[in-house]
Amino acid sequence: MHGATRRNPARRRWWHDAPRRFCRQRRVTGHRSYGDPSTGIVGGQQVARAHADVGRGNEAGGAGDQPQASEPPPRYSDDPDVDAAMAEYHAYGETPPRFDMAENDRMYGGTGADAAHTLDRHGPDIPLERDPNQQTIEGRIHGDDGWGGESNWSYRWSDEASLNRTVNQYVAQNWDAIRTDLVLDGAHDGVLIADRPIGQGYYNSGMYGTGPRQAAYSETNLGVIRIRTVPGSDPPRPYVLTTFPSPAPTP
Repeated sequence: MHGATRRNPARRRWWHDAPRRFCRQRRVTGHRSYGDPSTGIVGGQQVARAHADVGRGNEAGGAGDQPQASEPPPRYSDDPDVDAAMAEYHAYGETPPRFDMAENDRMYGGTGADAAHTLDRHGPDIPLERDPNQQTIEGRIHGDDGWGGESNWSYRWSDEASLNRTVNQYVAQNWDAIRTDLVLDGAHDGVLIADRPIGQGYYNSGMYGTGPRQAAYSETNLGVIRIRTVPGSDPPRPYVLTTFPSPAPTP
């Protein structure tokens, strides 16, 4: 089932080595090593390109190993689980999705850990300054009613236009990494870096035992985004679990 967080180190190692493996099959020399060895993350575009090369034929233009339409789909390994992962990766599609965050939260919000909640907790309509009569961004620092506890960071988006623009720019620029992570781990968490302030809020200036709890105002051009897959969707469909401005983003 899509959407469940599932870390599979063996599958990720296989995925990380895939471009080199397929290029060795084509006897291509000097192939670059894609991805970050420290994380095992490979840009999906390079992986897909390497996979496509297998059936593209030899360098002289021959037919190579390209399967005919009547033949079964190509196998990428002897492991059915890896073949299923590759099928899922391609099912996400090459074109990055575009999100309207109000619609995203309306469709996938609700209760539970997997419910979308960007606007409920970080929306631009949430009042900034602390008010005992309503839920506010500053009040979250102090654990006021409605927040479920204290927090060292509490920020909201400046406006929905900034929210949608920032999310869609990030998704467009990182789509290969996003769908790779969704296939391999069931989740993608990333850091947003905008060229202008995207939100405002408060941090606890007394965190880490440096003093009493106190809300200090700031604006930021940084943020966090968490993307998941709609459980049971076929083809798999991503949604934004949450995204929020943060001056100290931790995916």
